[in-house]
Amino acid sequence: MRKISSLSKYAVYSLLGVFLGFLVSFLFLNKEAIYIEGNANFAEASYNSAVEKAAPAVVNIYSDQIVSKSPLSSTRSSSIFSRLGSNIKTSLGSGVILSPEGYILTNQHVIGEQALRVTIELSNASKYKAQLIGIDKGTDLAVLKILDEEVLFPSIEIADSDEVRIGDIVLAIGNPYGLGQSVSMGIISATGREFDNPYSNYLQTDASINRGNSGGALIDTKGRLVGINTLIRSSSGGSEGVGLAIPSTNALQIIGDLIQFGEVRRGWLGFSIDRLSLIRTGMLLISEVIENGPAYKGGLRVNDILTSINSEAPTYENLYKTFARSKPNEEITLGVVRGSEEIEFLIIAGEAN
Repeated sequence: MRKISSLSKYAVYSLLGVFLGFLVSFLFLNKEAIYIEGNANFAEASYNSAVEKAAPAVVNIYSDQIVSKSPLSSTRSSSIFSRLGSNIKTSLGSGVILSPEGYILTNQHVIGEQALRVTIELSNASKYKAQLIGIDKGTDLAVLKILDEEVLFPSIEIADSDEVRIGDIVLAIGNPYGLGQSVSMGIISATGREFDNPYSNYLQTDASINRGNSGGALIDTKGRLVGINTLIRSSSGGSEGVGLAIPSTNALQIIGDLIQFGEVRRGWLGFSIDRLSLIRTGMLLISEVIENGPAYKGGLRVNDILTSINSEAPTYENLYKTFARSKPNEEITLGVVRGSEEIEFLIIAGEAN
C-alpha cells in the first residue's frame, strides 16, 4: 500500500511540474507576443511619414510691415524729428508652398497690408525673398511668390476638406513663437464654424496652435493639406484647445483669383437668413432681401423658407458654400416654400463690393 501511495504522489508531482512548466512557458510566450503586437501598434500610431511628406512644403515667414505710431503723451524727446507717422515691425508666421514654382499660401494678417520685405525660410534653413501677389481680407488669406525662377520647391498635396469628418486625426505644422518648425496633433472637433466674418467656415481642432502657427498647414494622416491654421479662441492668448483653420477647398477658391487678378471676385446674392430660426429649427428662413438685389430680382422674398440649394439639401453648410464660392453672373437655383406653395427661383449673382 505504501508503495502504491508513493507512486501516486510521484504521479501527482510529475503532473504538477508539467502544468507549472506549461504555465511559465505560456506566460513568457504571451509576453513576447504582447511585446511584438505592442511594437506593431506603436508603428501604426506614428505619423512620421505624413510629417516627412508635408513638412518640406511648410515655411517660416518673416515680414517687415509698416504700422502707424501713436502720439506720445509727453513732449520731451531726444529727437528733433516728429515721432508721429509710421514705424516698421517684423511679423512672424508660417506658410504653405502650393506649387514647385514657389507660390505660397499664408494668412493676410501675417503679411499685413503694406509688407516692405518678406523673407521665406524653408525647413532646410535656406532663405529666399518673396513678393506679395495678392491679399483677401474677407478670408484672411494671402498669396506670395518666391523670387527665384531657377529652383523647384517642395509643394504640398491638397486634400478635399469637404470630406473631413469630426473625429479625424490632424497634425498642425508651423513656427510657434519663432521656435522653428514644430508639429502638434489633435482631432477635428467641429466643421463649419462661423466666426467674425461672413466668409468663415472654419475647421475646429484641438491640435495645439499658437502665435507663429498662423498660415501653417493642418494636414491629415496621409500628409495632405486640409486647412490653413488661422486663429485660436483663447482667454490667455495661448492655445486652449480651440484652434480654427480655413478649409483647403475654400482656400483653393481664393488662390486662383489672387494669382490671376490680385484680388478675389465674389458673387453677391443679396439676402440673409434668420439665425435664431436656424438654431431652433434648422430651417433656412429668409429674414432680409435687399431691394433690387439679385435675390429680389429673382423673386425671393422675406419669410420664404429654403427647401433646396442648387438641387442640394437646404443646410447652412450648403448655403455657405454657395454664398462664399459664387462668382459674378453665376446662376443659382433656390427652391422655397411660401405659405403652402412650393416655388423655384433662378438667381443671377451680382458682384460683391
